[in-house]
Amino acid sequence: MTHNDRIYHLALREIHQAAGATFAVRTGWSLPEQYGDAAREHAALRGHAALFDRSHHSRFIVSGTDAGDLLSAVFAGHVNELDEGRAMRAAALDEMGRIVDLALIARTGGIAYMVTGEPGQRFQTFERLQAARGADWDVRVEDRTETTCLLGVAGPAAAALCEQHLGEGLPARLQRLHTVTFEFHGFRTLVTRTSDIGEDGFEFMLAPAVAQHIIETLGQAGVPLAGQAALESARIEACIPAFDPDLAPGYTPAQADLDQLLDIPGGEEGVILSAVLLEGESVPPAGTPVTASGRRAGELRSCVRSLGIGSVIGLASVATDVALPGAELDLAGIRATITAKPFLRRRS
Repeated sequence: MTHNDRIYHLALREIHQAAGATFAVRTGWSLPEQYGDAAREHAALRGHAALFDRSHHSRFIVSGTDAGDLLSAVFAGHVNELDEGRAMRAAALDEMGRIVDLALIARTGGIAYMVTGEPGQRFQTFERLQAARGADWDVRVEDRTETTCLLGVAGPAAAALCEQHLGEGLPARLQRLHTVTFEFHGFRTLVTRTSDIGEDGFEFMLAPAVAQHIIETLGQAGVPLAGQAALESARIEACIPAFDPDLAPGYTPAQADLDQLLDIPGGEEGVILSAVLLEGESVPPAGTPVTASGRRAGELRSCVRSLGIGSVIGLASVATDVALPGAELDLAGIRATITAKPFLRRRS
């Protein structure tokens, strides 16, 4: 069985089952799709706070005096300028300048970094890190994906709830894209203030037993678990691309509309990932052709019926001469309109 054939399971699968989760396979992992009411879970994300398991995302610890140089060789951007206790979004590019992974890189110590990447790109990124290492470099790459958990907490009340219930060791004023190690009931935990679903939030990397304890603690405080249905709706509402399905065909930073956000060279243009509002109730699959004025203009990538807007929305790769707000499109017989990003704005 190859990596591509294997289905991975979360370390806390039994905890999710006990909470009423139904599961679906996404990017090679069996993940909680919902816990009985995706709309309620989405409402908690938007109106209060929700907790979710992100352990399917890859996690590498890169350490050593040459760790920064290794990461700079694999990821575009200013990794070597990252201060201790700070985090940044980054993209790994292939030799053609196309995105092959999206990552959050956190400098956890003077010569130590945590790299959190896209689920389906774990093994490719590990191989890239190994291949980029110089023969005499002092650097170590450890894959912690299957030995740790990654929990997310997000929503307008996330900061107050984490401060109240996760101990005094968590800094009350931890700023966005800052990272720190703290103790939760005597256990070491790494936290970064970040979220990729359009709300303020935190990500915790920790041992499975400690992750279970945090789920129980926040659950008792009224923070519900949210599954992939609610998270995908929130992500697309915020127009935040995921590698799969949005970038998997091979797009440059400019085509992904990420070059300015990540402050990296854009590369080849011609198309751009755009927000589209679809008419009706049908949710077309990724790869559905996009036409404008009778000509092929791109293809649909992500698409959901938004739990926040109540309409079908998506992200589509569209020719730049067409990708203007208000432009009318046809998606295999379904009328659609390009809209300004995002569909829903991040709360302050």
